[in-house]
Amino acid sequence: MILAIDCGNTNTVFALYTTNKQIKKLTSWRINNDSKRTADLYYPWLLKMFEVSKFDIKSVTGVSVASVVPETLLNIKSLIKKYLNVKTLIVNENILNLGIKVNIENPKEAGADRLVNSYAAEKLKISPAIIIDFGTATTFDIVGKNGSYNGGIIAPGVNLSLEALYLATANLPKVSLRSLVDKNSSIIGKNTISAMESGIFWGYVSMIEGLIEKIKSVNKFSDYKVVATGGLSNLFKKSVKSIDVIVDDLTLIGLVKLYLNNKN
Repeated sequence: MILAIDCGNTNTVFALYTTNKQIKKLTSWRINNDSKRTADLYYPWLLKMFEVSKFDIKSVTGVSVASVVPETLLNIKSLIKKYLNVKTLIVNENILNLGIKVNIENPKEAGADRLVNSYAAEKLKISPAIIIDFGTATTFDIVGKNGSYNGGIIAPGVNLSLEALYLATANLPKVSLRSLVDKNSSIIGKNTISAMESGIFWGYVSMIEGLIEKIKSVNKFSDYKVVATGGLSNLFKKSVKSIDVIVDDLTLIGLVKLYLNNKN
């Protein structure tokens, strides 16, 4: 079994995959990022997750990791070395060439997750694509037909906007994000909370649709497929008509495929 680890800015996802006949996710667990969480603290939690899910941690034969947080990556590497001791692939460290071109001014600036998404899109045959990743930041990445990473757009994530609205105002409450399907009944708020919910949700829908339209107005991107991924992608799927397909675990699938293609 392969353990794929995606360290984002807010959470780290551990996902267990079997690769016998095809790549299949068995289960996944999510934990918040804390730079003070050492390998000795990660391991009891991870061991418990394996036990609860009725899997044996000793069955893990390889680990594939992508991280955008250096402090978290350090602790994850220590966890693997001390407690798992299996073949490990770390994007941007022991993979110098993913087999895709990185067509930006400084390729080293490209986040590991964005490169893995590009790689996965090509392997899943859904490129050329505009990949929208709904994470702490909402990113739009342009992936060529051959999986090349051609740059993108970085916008604040929807939860960041919610938090900023709450922290920067004196009288606005803290609200949770929820999907609003019927714009006719939800676009105009009748109280403070519904007005905030509308502003955040429909504001984001408009931003997403507007940016997709702007990208596609460039002729060479006009026929690109729009692929959504990330924890919040399903929240917007009924309201953003320009999304063609949702691949919930694009980064994790990419990590597993990368491991299999580079395990030697």
